Amino acid sequence: MGHGMTWGTGLPVFVWLPIIIVPLTFSVGLLAYLALFPEIKETPPAEKMLPKEPEPQSLSTIVKVLREDERKVVELLTEAGGTMLQRDIARKTGFSRVKTHRILHRLAGRRIVNASKHYNTYQITLADWLHPERAT
Repeated sequence: MGHGMTWGTGLPVFVWLPIIIVPLTFSVGLLAYLALFPEIKETPPAEKMLPKEPEPQSLSTIVKVLREDERKVVELLTEAGGTMLQRDIARKTGFSRVKTHRILHRLAGRRIVNASKHYNTYQITLADWLHPERAT
């Protein structure tokens, strides 16, 4: 019987120490972290989460920073008066449907174009902030 200390359970202390010390250490560390960095508990208001509407700029300024394929799509939209169907964009650029979708998704993510459902395709429109006269 006398092979090490036990805590009334018959199990040696070296088995119980990790079971108690690890969760206790983790809990103390978590509490210390939350005390030092309280902003982690705060959720930002919805208006802070949405990207800000960009300032009106000229289209030529925007076109300079686009990839070649994105530039081709934006120029095509501009020539068409600022709006086209997605399937027509794919046909006129010669891009596949998937590549056209990816390009438009990137442009929409940067708020350069807007997409609205139009039967089995999308109506793609240049963003109003690129044309301040249209924003009114």
